[in-house]
Amino acid sequence: MNGNIASQSIVTITSTTDENYSSSDVDCLVKSWMIDYLFLSITRHFKEKNSEEFVREVRSFEAMIDGLELEDHQMKKKLVCGFLARVMDAKNLDVRYTHDEVVTPLMSAVTVWNAMDEVVADANLHQTVKRLLFVQSVGVCLEKGMPSIAKNALQWLERECGLPEKLQMKLASIVSAKNTDDPYLTSFSFARLLDKIQSFLDAILEENPSNFLLQAGSKVVHARQDKDKSQVQTQELEESACTEQSTDQPTQNGDLSLHSKLSMRPKKRLLAKRTPQPWIPDSAKKPSVVNYKESKIKVSRLSGRYTQTADMDTSVLRTKRL
Repeated sequence: MNGNIASQSIVTITSTTDENYSSSDVDCLVKSWMIDYLFLSITRHFKEKNSEEFVREVRSFEAMIDGLELEDHQMKKKLVCGFLARVMDAKNLDVRYTHDEVVTPLMSAVTVWNAMDEVVADANLHQTVKRLLFVQSVGVCLEKGMPSIAKNALQWLERECGLPEKLQMKLASIVSAKNTDDPYLTSFSFARLLDKIQSFLDAILEENPSNFLLQAGSKVVHARQDKDKSQVQTQELEESACTEQSTDQPTQNGDLSLHSKLSMRPKKRLLAKRTPQPWIPDSAKKPSVVNYKESKIKVSRLSGRYTQTADMDTSVLRTKRL
């Protein structure tokens, strides 16, 4: 699905208010998005050489396309995924993709690559990858210490895939010598094969990005992260406000208490506590004497009581071996 189709799909989804559509059409559209997404994931895991995730996505891709009537661009994706699966299993010589026990994964990849001549726009790239597949179909067997399998591979390639005569003679001499360090094998190495395949994938994805569902998911995740960040900031502000309020409360109470302490005055006694002396005749002649040492004078100051207020509480392919 190209970018224009994806854009039209967005407009349709967001602007249509009636329900005059077929559920089967919607189901077909969603599945096409999922096929594109799985294809993109498979190519990414291939580039990263993440075999575990690659196999998992290939299984999902197989399940998704099973029983579907595929369009031309989807058939191309199926071919590419089948080819990538075989290359990923290149050095697993016990894996089989055909009924013929002689055919190793890379030998099977040659036949798939030949069927992709219309998919690969660059003819020179197609021929280069084909030659690399020929060489590595033999080279991997020698690398694993299995010259007999390498000899069988050479014969099969000559018989089934039209191996050029000069290349056949060169590879035959390498197999006879069992020389894994031959300069020709070094020149057409497995690493170079992977690089060329990646160039092919880059061209495919540039022409058909297949990233609509990935972009839509990225926007949703980004919006969710912004929302979570906003909620965290709001919560922090609320907690900060509660903390300031609880800190100011005891100070205000203390100021009121101090004011009450300063404003209170001691009560004056209206009556003396000294016992009055009865009048005796001629008492004027002898003044009355008060013994202050024995008198108990109480001087008390009533203070305002300070009441303390409590602070406020503030989560196609390898697995289908034929």
